[in-house]
Amino acid sequence: MSISCQHRRFLTTDNQEAKITVGRNIPFQTRSGVNSLTSTNSTNSDYGNYNSYEYKDVGKTLKITPQISKDRMVRLVISLEVTDLESTTDFRPTTLKRAVDTTVVIKDGETVVIGGLIDDKFSSTEYKVPCLGDIPGVNLLFSSIGKGNVKTNLYVFLTPHVMKNPEEAKKLYLDKRNEIDKADDGGIKLYKKSGDAPEHREPELLN
Repeated sequence: MSISCQHRRFLTTDNQEAKITVGRNIPFQTRSGVNSLTSTNSTNSDYGNYNSYEYKDVGKTLKITPQISKDRMVRLVISLEVTDLESTTDFRPTTLKRAVDTTVVIKDGETVVIGGLIDDKFSSTEYKVPCLGDIPGVNLLFSSIGKGNVKTNLYVFLTPHVMKNPEEAKKLYLDKRNEIDKADDGGIKLYKKSGDAPEHREPELLN
């Protein structure tokens, strides 16, 4: 079975979970302390200290478990999780987590939309004139702070394709390959029309 998610496509089998993660692996400090062993000859001030870290994925994680019926109806168990970094201080980051778990039943080839993951962030940006904005006393005349809220709403489009035999899998592969070839051809034509391509010149001989 093939599942299309936005511009990504992945394969799975009936009643088997498929997982895709897009993000970063961030270290989280889980333990910090001082060892009982000390050395009087050591000049390192950090001697005896230890820190333990655990790496966790921060980003977007989508899990899908399909269940296919005889009439090519597909039951999708969907779990979508979005994790964002709020702040980072001494390897102790604060994260904001949004998640949705749902189950839908759709026909082969139809599309389902998952939404409702709204994020509202407050942003503050400082603008200043180089050099003058760093002089104490007059920096306020050459700098300003812009504030505002940034609201985002994430939508995920899922389209399952049931493949019961190798011929259907090959047809799906060829269709996807044609889409990629068309996109490549369009990029080449756009590059040629732009006129940015350097002209080919024959090497000149110096007398």
